Amino acid sequence: MNNELLHHLERRINEAVEEISSLRTRVSELEMQNYELTEEKNDLQSILTQSKEQQANWENSLSDMLNRLNQMDEK
Repeated sequence: MNNELLHHLERRINEAVEEISSLRTRVSELEMQNYELTEEKNDLQSILTQSKEQQANWENSLSDMLNRLNQMDEK
């Protein structure tokens, strides 16, 4: 009876060790995926910031041109 119990416990421990190993592998995969997604997010934020700056520059240029045209019309 003792041997059966020990064998059962040993099997359960081995299963738990395998599950822990599997979970560690999954955690590592998720950490890598998180890193990659963070890098991608940072790249996209940079592109968005550049696009907003470019749009603001275009709007300012158009506004300047319209102001000049208006000044020319007033003369």
